[in-house]
Amino acid sequence: MSGTLLFAYAVLGVASSHHERLIKPRGRADGKKPHIMFVLLDDYGWANAGWHRPEGFDEVQTPNLDSLVSEGIELDRHYVYKYCSPTRSAIQSGRNPIHVNVVNEEPTRYNPNDPVSGFAAIPRNMTGIAAKMAAGGYSTHMFGKWDAGMATPDHTPKGRGYQSSMIYFHHANNYWDQTVGMCNQSRIVDLWHSSQEGFEGPAVGFNTTCANPNTITGDGCKEGPLGDHWYHGYEDAIMEEQILSLVESHNTSVPLFLFWAPHMVHTPLQVPESFMSKFDFIKEKGNDLQRQERQTYAAMVNFIDEAIGNVTTMLKVKGMWEDTLMVFTADNGGPVYYSGDGGANNYPLRGGKMGNFEGGIRANAFVSGGYLPEKAQGTKYEGFVTGWDWYATFSELAGVDPMDARAAAAGLPPIDSLSMVDVLMGRNYTSPREEIPIGTAHCRDTESEPGSTSDCRMPPRYHNFSVGGVIRSDGLKIMVGDHSQAGWQGVYYPNRTTARTKCFDPDINLSSCVLQCRPFCFFNVLDDPEERVELSETVNSDDFDDMVARLHSAQKTAFYPDRGSISDRACEVALNEYQGFWGPFVA
Repeated sequence: MSGTLLFAYAVLGVASSHHERLIKPRGRADGKKPHIMFVLLDDYGWANAGWHRPEGFDEVQTPNLDSLVSEGIELDRHYVYKYCSPTRSAIQSGRNPIHVNVVNEEPTRYNPNDPVSGFAAIPRNMTGIAAKMAAGGYSTHMFGKWDAGMATPDHTPKGRGYQSSMIYFHHANNYWDQTVGMCNQSRIVDLWHSSQEGFEGPAVGFNTTCANPNTITGDGCKEGPLGDHWYHGYEDAIMEEQILSLVESHNTSVPLFLFWAPHMVHTPLQVPESFMSKFDFIKEKGNDLQRQERQTYAAMVNFIDEAIGNVTTMLKVKGMWEDTLMVFTADNGGPVYYSGDGGANNYPLRGGKMGNFEGGIRANAFVSGGYLPEKAQGTKYEGFVTGWDWYATFSELAGVDPMDARAAAAGLPPIDSLSMVDVLMGRNYTSPREEIPIGTAHCRDTESEPGSTSDCRMPPRYHNFSVGGVIRSDGLKIMVGDHSQAGWQGVYYPNRTTARTKCFDPDINLSSCVLQCRPFCFFNVLDDPEERVELSETVNSDDFDDMVARLHSAQKTAFYPDRGSISDRACEVALNEYQGFWGPFVA
C-alpha cells in the first residue's frame, strides 16, 4: 500500500473508532457470551437445500447442513434483498437495504462530491457489526466475499472492525485464479488480506495461476506458495484453510466472531474434479444443460457442505461448539435467470434472484450450535426475521448498544435491526418484526439491476421509489409495477427442456413471464407461499389502504445517494501500487 493510503488509513481509523456504549449481555442467564459463526452462502437456491427436498433426493447432498438444521432452529421466514451487495451491506450495517444500499454497483464507483456516501455499498460513517463485536471483547474475523465497499480504507473489512480477513471485493471473481475485470488489458486479481499483526494489502502468494482459468475443474492451475494445497488453488478452499487455522489457534477464553461468506454457489460455476465426478450421474440422466450447470451447481453445494462440516468439527475438537451460536443464511434466492445459467432451483417458490417474488427474497436459513437452549433445538420458527436483524441480535449478545451514534452524527439513517435474542433463547416466540419493506432500484438506476435494460416498468408516480413492496406480519404482500421472472421452476430445473425458455430472463422486455401490477399486486405469502393467487380484485379496502400507506411511509425515509461513476483511479492503483490486485483507491 502506498504511503499516502497508509497515512489515510491511520487517520480514518481513528475517526471510525467511535466509543460504543456497553450494556448487560442478553444471552444466557449465566452471562456467558457465545462464540458466533455467521455463514452467508451466495446464490443458494431454496430447492438446493437438503431440508427442502424429500429424504433420499440424490441431486442435493447436504448432510452436514441437514444435521445442523435438525439440531437447531430452522428459520422458515428469513428475508433478504433480491441480490448480493444490498444484502451484504444490510447485514454488516444493520439496516434495511432501503436505508443503506439497494443497487449492485461495482466497487470502483466514486463520487468526489460526497465524501461520506459517494461510494458503492455502505456509507463511510456507518458502524459495521464487527466494530460492535470488537467493543464487546470479541476477536473478529472475515473470510470470503465482501461486496460491501472498497473505495477507501474505511470500506475494507479492517476499516469496518474485522481484526483479520481474507476476502475479495467484487460481486464475483474466478474461483481458480481469483481475477475479475481488466485494466490496460491485464487481468486483475481480487484477493485482499489483513492480519491481526497489522498488515493489510493484496494477498500476494495466496492467489493461483492458470493457463486457462475458465475451465470448470481448474485443469492446469497451480496454487500460490501460500494458497490452497488441497485442490490446486480453489478459492473457497483457500478460505476454508484460513478459517481452520484460525479456529485451531484461537484462545477459547476470548469470544470469537467469525463471518464466513463463501463464494459458493455464485457463478462462474467451477468446482474441483473430485466433487464434480461425484455427480456424474446427473450427466448420465441426459437431461442437464449442455454446459452441465445443474451437475456443477450440485457439486459446488456438496463442496461447501463438506467445508462447513470441517469447520464445525474443528469447533467441537477445540471444545468451542457447546458455546457457539451459528447463523446460516443465503444472501438471496437462487439464480434461475435466462435458461438456468446460474444452476439453481427455487422450487416450489416463484421466481428467483433479481426479483421480489418469494424465490428471490426468502432465504434458506437456520440457527444452530450448543449455545441454543435445549428446548429450541430441532424446531422450526415461522416468525419474520431479516438479514439485518442479526446486527442488533449480535450486539445485545456481546453486551453492546446496537444504536449507531457515529452514523447519527453524520446525518445517516439509523439502524432498522430488531433483536431476535429472546426468540433464540426461547423467552418469547413472537417476532418483533411487524413488516418488511422490500427494496428495489428506482428508475434513475434501473440499469444497475443485473441483466436489466434502462427501461423502467414502474408506474410514473413510483419512478423514484426505491421501495418496491411491503410484507405485513399476517403475510399480506404488496408489489408495485411490472415484474419479470414471474414463473415457477420444476423439480429438476434447469434441464434441456428449459434450455430455451425466456420465462426467467431478468430483462422485462425479453421475459415471457411478466406479472403486470397496475399499479399494485397483492398476495398472502403465509396462506399462499408459492404466490399463485393474486388478490388485487379481492383485497378489502382497509387492507388496501393500509398496505399502500406502509409503502409510502417506508419511501419517506429511503436513502439513495449519488454514488458517482467508475473511477479510473481504481485501475491506476491496482496496476501501480497493488501489484495487479484490486484494493482501496481513494485516500
